[in-house]
Amino acid sequence: MRGPVAKTCEHCRQPFECVGYQCWCGKIGITEQQMDWIAARFKDCLCPVCLQQVADGVLGPQPSNETPHGT
Repeated sequence: MRGPVAKTCEHCRQPFECVGYQCWCGKIGITEQQMDWIAARFKDCLCPVCLQQVADGVLGPQPSNETPHGT
């Protein structure tokens, strides 16, 4: 993927920009369990707000002691 891509969050329907792997989403720190939860429910990216809610345990499975991705 080259350059920012305009996307719509599949959870909250808000627009956001995606710049591919290791952009803002690579820095949030999602566990394998949380990634599996996202992949089972959504076909595309979540916005920064919703992804942070997943990382915080507000959406999806509660965070565990597992080492998160992106850290």
